[in-house]
Amino acid sequence: MTKEDYREKVEEHRQEIDLHNEPDAKLSRASRHQKKGKKKQSNPIMTLLVVVLIFIPLSILGYVWFVYEPSASKPEEVDANEKNDDVVVEFVKPDQDSTKGAADDKDEEEKVDDVKDKSTDADKNADLEKERLAAEAAKKAEEKEAEEAKKAEEAQKVAAQKAKELEEKKKAEEAAKAQQKTHTVQSTDNLYRIAIKYYGDGSPANIEKIKAANNLSSDSISTGQVLVIIP
Repeated sequence: MTKEDYREKVEEHRQEIDLHNEPDAKLSRASRHQKKGKKKQSNPIMTLLVVVLIFIPLSILGYVWFVYEPSASKPEEVDANEKNDDVVVEFVKPDQDSTKGAADDKDEEEKVDDVKDKSTDADKNADLEKERLAAEAAKKAEEKEAEEAKKAEEAQKVAAQKAKELEEKKKAEEAAKAQQKTHTVQSTDNLYRIAIKYYGDGSPANIEKIKAANNLSSDSISTGQVLVIIP
């Protein structure tokens, strides 16, 4: 198929489509003109009703908001008596006694309220005082416990120190005892010779050491006596 044949086919189809759509186009134009005509027609009664229904609530709202005062609308107390078709209006004056009684009652109520307030304040103050005293007692108890704990700790430290000193002393005595020697006194021995034998010197200090180790009160010793020689 050439381009010319293709164009001819397209043109034939377009003409057929235009023939089918032409009545619908005319009908749609007519319906559009009818709708426009309907839109142009309006009902004045409906418009008026809408305006009235909107205006009345707005008027009532404006009156209540700007003009109406409830306090000014309270009626006065009157006694109406109809006699001979005439209306006699009598203004009822407030009773002074009742007003005074009401004032007295109000004063009494205020006094009672004051007494209640004072009693409430007194109760509050008493509660606060109790809380303060309880807090002070608790604080003192804590301080006492802390002081007792401190004393106990110090006592433990002292006891531990004493035990340590005793242990050290015991160890020293045991060490000295392990190093100490014994000497059996011979017929030719005396403290001077024994001191020279074990200490290399017969000085009075070494002699006194031998006497102290053996609880001797004098320099005299006897044959066969066993003496302790400490280092």
